[in-house]
Amino acid sequence: MDEQEENRTKMERATHDNDGDDDRCQRDSIPFDLALDILSRLPPKSIARSLCVSKLWSSFTTLPSFTKLFATRRSALPPSLLVTFSKNLKRFVFSFPQHQNPDGSYPPAYIYQMTNEDSWFWNHSESVHGLVLIKGIKGSVIWNPTMRRFTTLPSPTTNTNIDKGSYVMSYLGYDPLEDKHKVLCVSKQDSEQPRVLTLGAQESWRVISKGNFPLHSPIGDHHGQCINGILYYDAYLRIGDGGERRIMSFDVRSEKFTSIKLPDFYSRLQIHMIPYKGRVAIVKVASLSSINLWILKDGDRHIWKHKIFVLPLSEIDDPLRGNNLSFSGVSDAGELIFTRWSLSKSFYILYFDLRSNSIREALFEGIVGDDFRCRYGLDKFSIYSIDVFPNHIESLMSL
Repeated sequence: MDEQEENRTKMERATHDNDGDDDRCQRDSIPFDLALDILSRLPPKSIARSLCVSKLWSSFTTLPSFTKLFATRRSALPPSLLVTFSKNLKRFVFSFPQHQNPDGSYPPAYIYQMTNEDSWFWNHSESVHGLVLIKGIKGSVIWNPTMRRFTTLPSPTTNTNIDKGSYVMSYLGYDPLEDKHKVLCVSKQDSEQPRVLTLGAQESWRVISKGNFPLHSPIGDHHGQCINGILYYDAYLRIGDGGERRIMSFDVRSEKFTSIKLPDFYSRLQIHMIPYKGRVAIVKVASLSSINLWILKDGDRHIWKHKIFVLPLSEIDDPLRGNNLSFSGVSDAGELIFTRWSLSKSFYILYFDLRSNSIREALFEGIVGDDFRCRYGLDKFSIYSIDVFPNHIESLMSL
């Protein structure tokens, strides 16, 4: 008996009263498939609460059929923008609409707080199809913001120090064809073989054989960029007795590596990669007056196209608001996102549309106002350590 059939039987038994009135119980019972359909229409907040009802209810949310049904329904909705910050050993999580609102104000879709999690956020990936990879003190951690769950991944066992955080980089990828998340673990010692872990598959780390990957070591602490099932990250490729800085690409489904030569600008600075019209691109924001973008046109022939943009701050009411902004990624609509690096009396984001060379300002309500500070006992000083996750989708993925 498979898991779904077993849960179906348990639910049918649970819906029957013990008074022996089978006819009434039969009328009152809810078919299993109908119950899953009803649950899949609930908002994630309600589904998360249902985990505490009983083990039976909790088991429903982990069924592959239910998670796929939920994902299908939520996929029709636009992605959201997650904003988090830490204060007084508490981390606050906000979800805001990412789409354009005519009046420019955005009330939060939901808000919640966690305790003692702030130390996990010093290094993290972007939201990859609903999940975030965090470099924690004890190893890699997967955060599901929708389910409010943190799961520490097992450390891969090797002959060297790959299981020690300072010697490895971990990357989170997603294959949309097979609907699978995978974590790639690459040692900074280029002689060590990479490991792959498929999330939710109840399997161990797998070794990628030496014949399937070029010798390389990751550069920096950035968690890469996953675009259409391909994971990209900055690395140093071993070539003969020397080496060369490259962008490594990893096909999440086939688990094959290729290397891509960098454009001619070569910089020793950390490379920030973004998706641009379905392709990988490198963005360099020296200042808001000069935004350089290199778009990969042909990975096999290492051909890049260079574009320069200027942020039109004159289009917003107060151009001074452009100060103290940092680049925080790109939206699903192809807009560059600039956010404040601290919170005081208000929180806003600037979206720069590369196609129309226009800018829009989004003011987020309910995040640092007096009512919020009073409710959670926050002082009036500025709040730092702000993390922004564009293009977040709601997921019930369970590990």
